[in-house]
Amino acid sequence: MLIRRPSFLPSLEELEQQAQDRSAQSGPPGSQFDHPTAKYIFFVGLWITVVAHVVGGVLFAIIKF
Repeated sequence: MLIRRPSFLPSLEELEQQAQDRSAQSGPPGSQFDHPTAKYIFFVGLWITVVAHVVGGVLFAIIKF
């Protein structure tokens, strides 16, 4: 049984061309992130990690003494 690709999906050639076009584009100089959402998720995760460690350290100091 052969499963056919639906006509509303792009062809493999079109997908390959889109991937090549995306890889040819470069981000701003010095940027390590290709996608703005990835940058925001990274910084939010970093912020939550720092805050959690500070709060944990304060609670540990209060409980310990």
